[in-house]
Amino acid sequence: MPSQNIVRGIRTQIQKQLLPSVIPRWRKQLNFGLQAYGLQAFQSATGNARMTASNPQTGIRKGERLFQNAKLADTLGVVFDSLGLVKPSSFVNVDHSDMNGLTALVGAIQTRNGRAIPCFVETTYSDRLPARKDAPPRKQALRAARAEERKYRSFTGHTIDALQDFADRLGFWPRLVFDRGFGNESIVTHLVAEGAICYIRVKAGRYIEYDRKRLQIQELKCKDATVRLYGLTLRVIRSAKDGKNDEPWYILTNDMKSSRTKIVRIYYHRFEIEETFKDMKHVFELKRTRLNKPQSLKLLLWFVSLGIALLYLVTKHKCAYESEHPHKVHPKKQTSWLRQAYESLQQASGQLLWGEV
Repeated sequence: MPSQNIVRGIRTQIQKQLLPSVIPRWRKQLNFGLQAYGLQAFQSATGNARMTASNPQTGIRKGERLFQNAKLADTLGVVFDSLGLVKPSSFVNVDHSDMNGLTALVGAIQTRNGRAIPCFVETTYSDRLPARKDAPPRKQALRAARAEERKYRSFTGHTIDALQDFADRLGFWPRLVFDRGFGNESIVTHLVAEGAICYIRVKAGRYIEYDRKRLQIQELKCKDATVRLYGLTLRVIRSAKDGKNDEPWYILTNDMKSSRTKIVRIYYHRFEIEETFKDMKHVFELKRTRLNKPQSLKLLLWFVSLGIALLYLVTKHKCAYESEHPHKVHPKKQTSWLRQAYESLQQASGQLLWGEV
């Protein structure tokens, strides 16, 4: 796709889909946020704001008002939904990512093309903050704020609330794919009670009940077994060893209809979210963040997520072609569709300044 068409396609999506999805008084803020944070690398909250407005001081004031708008931060999920990317048949990978003292819980739609598209964002304080007395003042302040927040809601409770808010926002549960760390009783029983289909990788040493015996999952002889866990009837799917892993995957699921092969394939594409995190941190430079409030990180991540979704929508035909013709490019020389789309956008910006090179 020519670079100019990417710019035109993004502008059309913003004008026709995103801006009409918020109340009129927030449209300028939404447009400013997309320009400042959604489609360019992150320098700092104020730095990006200064570069976006014609007057740097005006940009700073706009950025400050934007990050103070908690209601807009909570509405950006509805803005994302206006793009129509999440469907009941979608597979959404869910994982945490630590961002310099804060933690993001992100759900991202599988594309089956190497990178997932973030579609829900929730944030809190990290559980990896140092406890030592000589820790940097910022980390000490974050740890104190985390301790105060945990008085009212646990980390697991925060995860469950975020997942439920996601489903309530959509009006349905997409299929959820999790890595190890999400297989605790509270999360699993909540999702099953809500009728959500989920796929969770669990440790080989997890105890389950099978054939009226208590044993570890790794002791199961068959690759597809119906077991009891947390008082629920579930399936355990074991993948084959592929030489890259020391042990097979053990996938716990309440999907009783799909084939074993399909479930292994579903989990295989869970790794797309890890690659998306890498691109968010290194292409969009979110590794630079030193934000002090979860709400600020939530707002920033939503704008980056909207930017990724826009890049996907305007380049998905090219992505589909490359996926169907992998022989055209050597696998080791392939660049992710997200990086390609981002670079094409920067190229278009350069052409406006310098013309064709």
